[in-house]
Amino acid sequence: MTRAFEKQVSVPEQTGIIMVIEKEFGPAGAKDWAGAVTGLANVVKCTFGTGALYDEDVLKQKLAAYADAGISTMIGGTLTEVAILDAGGYDKDRLGGYLEYAKGLGFTHLEFSDGTIYIPDEDRGKIIRMCIDAGFKVISEVGKKDPKKDEKITLEQRTALMKQDLVDGSEMVIIEARESGKGIGVMGKGGEVDFAELDAIIEAVGLDKTMIEAPDKSQQQNVFMRYGPAANIGNVQPRDVLSAAALRGGLRGDTISALRKEQWTQYHASVKAPEDYA
Repeated sequence: MTRAFEKQVSVPEQTGIIMVIEKEFGPAGAKDWAGAVTGLANVVKCTFGTGALYDEDVLKQKLAAYADAGISTMIGGTLTEVAILDAGGYDKDRLGGYLEYAKGLGFTHLEFSDGTIYIPDEDRGKIIRMCIDAGFKVISEVGKKDPKKDEKITLEQRTALMKQDLVDGSEMVIIEARESGKGIGVMGKGGEVDFAELDAIIEAVGLDKTMIEAPDKSQQQNVFMRYGPAANIGNVQPRDVLSAAALRGGLRGDTISALRKEQWTQYHASVKAPEDYA
């Protein structure tokens, strides 16, 4: 791929992952959208339990369109939680058929979560390893979808679970924020980012291993301005991928001065700009 304006305008070479939640495309729409965001969207999650609502052939064609564009595809955690409920448990004899079928459809990643159902913490590793053995790359999630349940998880418990998931084989761990990005995990009721808690999580787990669900533009902006373009963000809507990538790359007025600081400083010094451009 030859990027437009490649010789005239720089973009960061080292960037984090953008995970997209998608629930609207058929195969043709997926192919068209994927062509526009190649190299920007890294993982597409078939969100909620929507995977169970498609015609099988349509879903296969859609996943193939993403694969052809180099975009990984992930089963949403809620679908797996429902599969566990329907199977009556999560041992291999009960869940193995679901994992084999999902792999056969073309999914490359699986989101492991217990956002709605209860799974004992000590069994998380067993399930993660079973999913890996079935051929998936696992991205796990820590947090509850019910704010009252989620607020009971202390910072120490959250970081301990995240670190253990990584030991057990997760590629990275998502901090739950739901599609709304409000009142869950590190997101306040108004959608504001609790950076005191997020800083502590990243210090304990690592920026490269933490995926921050940040569906809102202001959340994305604040995350990139604080941690730079290497931050991983999730729950981005398909229509917002280019704008999120522009925020990350200092290609929007909101982040130019922070993410292009060297060029900003040198240029404005050369033209003797007023102090408020310093």
